[in-house]
Amino acid sequence: MWKRALTMPLGGKMRILLIDLENKDFSYIEDEALRPLYFGGIGLNTYLLFKYTDTKIDPMDRENNIFISSGALAGTIIPSASRSEMTCLSPTGYLGTTNSGGSLGLGIRLCNIDALWIKGRAKHPLYLKIDEKGVLFRDATNIWGKDVFETVDTLKKKEGKDAEVISIGMAGEKGVRYASVQNGYYHSFGRTGTGAVMGSKFLKAVCFKGNGEITVKDKKGFLEISRAIRERIMSSDSLGYTRRYGSMVVSDVYNQMGILPGYNFTKGSIEKWEETRGRRFFEKNFKERDFACVSCPIGCLHWSRVKEGDYAGLETHGLEVTYVLEFGAKLGISDISKILICVELCNRLGMDVISTASVIAYLIELFEKDMVKESDIGFKPMFGDFESISRLIFLIGNKEGIGRILSEGIGSMKKYFTGSEDFACEIKGLEIPVRDPRGRFDTWILGYIINTRGGDHLKIRTPVDALLDFKIDYEYEPLFISEKEMTLLDIPQKVKDKIFDNPPTKIHIPHMAKYGEELLVLFNAFGFCIRPPVLRTIGPSMLSKAFNAMYGYDLNEDVLLEHAERIVNMQHIFNLKRGLTAKAYTFPERFYKEYIEYRGGKRPPLDRMKVKKALIEYFKLRGWDSKAKPKKETLHRLGIDKII
Repeated sequence: MWKRALTMPLGGKMRILLIDLENKDFSYIEDEALRPLYFGGIGLNTYLLFKYTDTKIDPMDRENNIFISSGALAGTIIPSASRSEMTCLSPTGYLGTTNSGGSLGLGIRLCNIDALWIKGRAKHPLYLKIDEKGVLFRDATNIWGKDVFETVDTLKKKEGKDAEVISIGMAGEKGVRYASVQNGYYHSFGRTGTGAVMGSKFLKAVCFKGNGEITVKDKKGFLEISRAIRERIMSSDSLGYTRRYGSMVVSDVYNQMGILPGYNFTKGSIEKWEETRGRRFFEKNFKERDFACVSCPIGCLHWSRVKEGDYAGLETHGLEVTYVLEFGAKLGISDISKILICVELCNRLGMDVISTASVIAYLIELFEKDMVKESDIGFKPMFGDFESISRLIFLIGNKEGIGRILSEGIGSMKKYFTGSEDFACEIKGLEIPVRDPRGRFDTWILGYIINTRGGDHLKIRTPVDALLDFKIDYEYEPLFISEKEMTLLDIPQKVKDKIFDNPPTKIHIPHMAKYGEELLVLFNAFGFCIRPPVLRTIGPSMLSKAFNAMYGYDLNEDVLLEHAERIVNMQHIFNLKRGLTAKAYTFPERFYKEYIEYRGGKRPPLDRMKVKKALIEYFKLRGWDSKAKPKKETLHRLGIDKII
């Protein structure tokens, strides 16, 4: 059913705002059947991408669609429910999807919509202003070419300080394959190049400024489950250190365990790490205060200030551990102030921090191996050298000089440099972040190769991850969390029986990977954060109660997991239609061939056959054959055969 410019609060019906950039037109789609099947966020986006995006087109084709959905519970009083998802066919060639927090989820909901479907290509640069009444198509010629911060400043001045703004920088405008869409100044739809797709449509920004309503079916029940969720989150052993250090809590531990991605994954530990890039060093010398996304009781985000040196006076968001692991470890920059500057450059240009650091690390290694000359670059790129690294960031974002090649990403770059495949650290076209797999093979690391968006760490997680070292087994990882934390786990008993032994002392990695993937689909579909206090305490049971109270359904935890399983399979089938094969489910050769140095000595390469065995077991649990193709009975059981 299609409607135009109606003002109405959201209820059980899913309400999608369809925007035609080419014709400067918009309509509404209302569908009551979508909500209980796909929820919102990544769930709704997956359905729309699967059903309405042609898998034969180029990612930069005008026919590519962009879908932006708030989580099903975003903008409510449910603790930590603030997040939104952006999805399209990625410049990697496969599923492109990325998640962001802040207050954008609320901003979308107050426009009385669940999602945006952006189609076509504008004839000239535009930005959109959206409220509960509809869409205004504004000329963006005067801000085309401006960086993200300038763009946000301009639009907030024009549309109001309370407007929620997502925008691209020069990287998105010029088609950098890993360009981000920035959410405000510092939040980001970072991975998979959604900014490049947005730029290809001549869409500079979207402003949300609605005054709509968010309705709740069972207000009493919703308040009760909100309180229960808050109590569980606040009861987690992980709350204190997450609130104090945020994601930086793992910085020192990763160095001690030898799993840093140091110098393009050649060193798992770095000398004087704790004294220069550790969590306590950051807290003492840079952190000013903590802050939180909408509705979050944790407050794990930091506001920092550089107090001395060349950049004294700089105030910015951070430090996040991704920043320090990518620029501090992968690229070897030891000065936190310079790491913050690199991140600031990425935010202004609108580029994914992980992919940017990765392509630069790859280039530096190419240079060290004499596969690229100084004359090809114009200067010497070096690990730890802020001047050359920051210069490369600028060149990439503007697609100038060597930046033109780097802007294509490692998956494309390695085709130009024969013999570099072993240290081209990407999976399915997406650069690998954060952790070295040789240091600790676990559920999270298996997730790097089974992830439907490529080499990434944020779409498959385990609610029982512990920051302790152990001997690699490939099939099992030990269970370290406390008895108290185990009692807070919100995992269906029949799933627990498959994942854990009895009594629980170890975790079956393939089973946990399957469950962890479905759990993260639910988190992303409902708009939840995945910080440890939430991940360890909230699961399908609590989510179903909150969803039912808000929308008036009666879905139990088993139904939620079945729907999540369908969503994962739809993402995978989309990739298969794009040409993905089982051969892509592997780590770069570096991890199978080379030892990794760390403070405890050396760790051996991964065992190729044991990794493959864990992978095949995961395929089996998914109902796929050994070539990663879903079996007919799987498609029928999940109802996907009726959608295809």
